[in-house]
Amino acid sequence: MSENNNMNKTAMVFGATGAVGKQLLKDVLKNGKYAKVVAVGRRPVELDESIPQDKLVQKTVDFENLEAHREDFKNVSDVFCCLATTRADAGSADKFIKIDQTYVLDSAKIIQEENKPAGSELAPVHFLYCSSTGANKNSMFLYPKTKGQTEEKLAETGFEKVSIFRPGLLEVVEPRTHPRLLEPVAVAICKPIFNLFGYKGVNSVDTVGKAMHKVAEDSSIKPADASSIKKSVIGSLVSAFNKNDIENIVHSKL
Repeated sequence: MSENNNMNKTAMVFGATGAVGKQLLKDVLKNGKYAKVVAVGRRPVELDESIPQDKLVQKTVDFENLEAHREDFKNVSDVFCCLATTRADAGSADKFIKIDQTYVLDSAKIIQEENKPAGSELAPVHFLYCSSTGANKNSMFLYPKTKGQTEEKLAETGFEKVSIFRPGLLEVVEPRTHPRLLEPVAVAICKPIFNLFGYKGVNSVDTVGKAMHKVAEDSSIKPADASSIKKSVIGSLVSAFNKNDIENIVHSKL
């Protein structure tokens, strides 16, 4: 195992009030080795007293005016991005794209610019992005197309490392702020069927968060499929972890 020395590093978490982001933040605060953990969002995340918060800094930002928050994005090492929504929650296709893609890419651009050494194309930052199974920039459907486009653009933003996580159906462990009525129904129906055939089509949000954290801390963890590791045009190391990888990382099979 090859573990990064995180004792003097800062982690940044986007989307920490969401289902995956909140579990990731909890795991980083409880088990991480960072000197500081910055949670960035439109509102503060509420954590119970069992979660250590001495290293936590919460930054409430206006994603429509990220330029005003450049100082907050300096000196970060690992960036966990779990910003996401649905068309139904957003209210329209345009609003979905704004939250799910524009906010992600605008944040990434400023982080890259504020952490890039002079004379270098790449910022020494590991950007870890929670995408989705089926992400495909050429899809005819809004959700996978937006995710696929975001993945592609992040790969060319200018980070030394980009890790993409593509979970399957998400099984929540805490009630969502905006309940998704079909989500628990789909999980309840599909999970036993998937398990019967040994197919890992459902990932707990807790497992996804832990997998993202483990990949940030351990540079030896790779996707099982070697073709999922590539160098981008500008030299970023881009790795894509599928739903099976996510399970295997947490259960020590990768």
